[in-house]
Amino acid sequence: MRHLMRQKIGVQLLSLYLIFVIPVLLGGTGLYLFQRNNLQQNAFQSDQGLAQAVALEISAHVQSSAGIIQDLATDVATNNLDTRQLNLLYSYAFGAYPDISLYAILDPTGKMIYNYPSNLATIGQNFSKSDYFQGALQSNTPYISSRRISTTTHTSVYSLATTMRNSTGAIVGVMVIEVSLDIFNLHLQTIQRQLTPASEMGIWIIDAHGQTIATTKADPTAQNLPDLPGSVASIARQGQPGQLSSRDQKRDWFYSFVPILEANWAVVVQRPADVTFAILVEFQRGLIVALTLVIVGAVFFWMMMHQRLIAPLTRLADAVSRFDPEDPHHTESSGLLSNDHSRHDEVGKLITAFLVMEHHIRSHLQRNDETIQAQFHTLEAIMRSMDEAVLLESPSGQIVYANSVFSRAVGIPQSELVASSFQRGHLRERLLAMFSSPATFDEVFVPVERGHGPQHIEFQLRGVFLNQEHLIPVQRDIRMRYFSVRDAIGQLIGRGKIFQDVTVENQAERIKRNLLAIVSHELRTPLTAIKGYATSLLDEAEGEIDLNWQKHSLSQIVLESNRLADLVTSLLDMSQVEAHTLKLYPEWHLLSSLVEEARDMVFTAQDQHQLQIHLPEPLPLLNVDGRRIIVILRNLFENARRYGGPDLRIELSASYSALQSEDSPGLLLSVADNGPGIPAHLVERIFDRFYQVETGHERSRNGVGLGLAICRGFMEAHQGRIWATNRLDGEHGAVFLLWFPPHVLRIHDPQFVEQE
Repeated sequence: MRHLMRQKIGVQLLSLYLIFVIPVLLGGTGLYLFQRNNLQQNAFQSDQGLAQAVALEISAHVQSSAGIIQDLATDVATNNLDTRQLNLLYSYAFGAYPDISLYAILDPTGKMIYNYPSNLATIGQNFSKSDYFQGALQSNTPYISSRRISTTTHTSVYSLATTMRNSTGAIVGVMVIEVSLDIFNLHLQTIQRQLTPASEMGIWIIDAHGQTIATTKADPTAQNLPDLPGSVASIARQGQPGQLSSRDQKRDWFYSFVPILEANWAVVVQRPADVTFAILVEFQRGLIVALTLVIVGAVFFWMMMHQRLIAPLTRLADAVSRFDPEDPHHTESSGLLSNDHSRHDEVGKLITAFLVMEHHIRSHLQRNDETIQAQFHTLEAIMRSMDEAVLLESPSGQIVYANSVFSRAVGIPQSELVASSFQRGHLRERLLAMFSSPATFDEVFVPVERGHGPQHIEFQLRGVFLNQEHLIPVQRDIRMRYFSVRDAIGQLIGRGKIFQDVTVENQAERIKRNLLAIVSHELRTPLTAIKGYATSLLDEAEGEIDLNWQKHSLSQIVLESNRLADLVTSLLDMSQVEAHTLKLYPEWHLLSSLVEEARDMVFTAQDQHQLQIHLPEPLPLLNVDGRRIIVILRNLFENARRYGGPDLRIELSASYSALQSEDSPGLLLSVADNGPGIPAHLVERIFDRFYQVETGHERSRNGVGLGLAICRGFMEAHQGRIWATNRLDGEHGAVFLLWFPPHVLRIHDPQFVEQE
């Protein structure tokens, strides 16, 4: 919250606004509550005093009635049950105490034996179960009963009863008087009229059971008087003065109560809360009107301040936060602040100054941006034109840039590589797949990532990705250059890696070494043999000449000379193929004639059975350079003999398709042997110059590794193809396939051949 207040001026002004408004509201509310509490306390004190006065009067009346019954109970006439004396005594008392409506005497069993005024209907009735009879037997003082309707006078009365005892203290009867409650009701109504004639104040006198004895809320002569709420009555009859508030279904009421200890009664004064707070209600209404005016005024003030000050400043702050001169799609802030910059006050001047500053900054940066964009596009074009793969990373390892060469090599699009959500582990998986082993990967990249590796390192890849899913198994020699990028003060801002494919360079170097080895070995060997035989012949020229030895020496000289001539011819052919200067002299030939001529050059009459020729009829004529095709076939036959073993079996077959709907129409020639076959990863490499599959034979007997390279060059010069695979018919051995395109073929026509 503190951070928000520091950032938002609207929040700060709203806080100041609330600091002003909230104390006003709290002050008005506090004043209202104070006045309400003061009025309530005054009402409780007034009602408490009234209840105390009523309680004193009721207590005096009850004490007077208790004294009368005690005097009558100890009179001689009462103890002797002298009817004449009792009638005379009670007639005087009846006239002196008009509120006593009945005098009665019960025997110890509860049967009425006397009453005055005389009512013969009740004489002899048993009142032993009445509360006043039982109460008198258990109390040493006069017992005061609850309100009831007298069965003799049929009026609302309460009874006082006390025991009658003889000289020995034995109970000889119970004296009972009935006191009318009319005097209480009249007295309560008189008090109410005198104090608050127009109010709804109520006064109750309740007994120990919570039953109403007298009240101003009903006719005193009613059989049933209304009772107080149970919660109020239960608290009032506990014998302690107090006050409380309660609510019925419609209104709130205040209750004040005072106990009448002599009778175990209580006086309760009831006052409606709304009448008590009538003045306060008027004050409350005035206070609400005042607070409403304050709130409305404050809201109006806040709205005007927000509209004229806070909202423009907020829009200005929003425009400043959105201002990004490097974003070409971001529009200027004049539209956002169009309604504010025309103002002539301080806010308008501030906004106008910002718009002018924004325009100048945009103009200045736009000129610089054009220069930077031109430089960037130039740099991007340079990076795209590079043959090397380039990868730039931040100090934390996040990829910043990768050119298209690197993207194609790892099979991951450029946009995905530089995305912020790109997982570096995905690139690690791709690079691991391109290395021959994880250990080699760690030897190359771990020292570099830790910052203490060499600036240049060379390693080999076992393949590159053709697309996002397929890895091409091709061996590549890579030279990686590692460099750090630092700013003007030397702070590290990034790292870069440049991957250069040096396979061709290394291969050229290997070719040079192989060529030197060939020159030093392949040329020296036949020259040494020729020199040796020639020297022997010169030595024998002075003496007797052995014709057999002379013939043998000359034949070896011719053989070694032929080998030397073949080697020179192969080197010349290879140089022409590589220089694209090979000249062809095409003529129409029968394939069978070319095959037989190549066979006779490789196989003697005794071992021609090792070559099995299966040529279907008819086959088309070939418009090719016959000498070059014979070289191809001879190289394939010699290669098969070299790796075929003692049980050599070479199978030559052909198939022809003239339909253009076929995938590869043309003539397909197959040369299969029964040798060990070709390792799968070498089916392409065997066509490289000076490369030979490792065997136990010496190089001088196996050739120099140019035969298959020359075969491919000759076939491509004829716009054909040559490739190798292994046999799929369950036999061991390699298969070399030669494909001649349709434009060098013609349907066999003997007459045409004779003309040619």
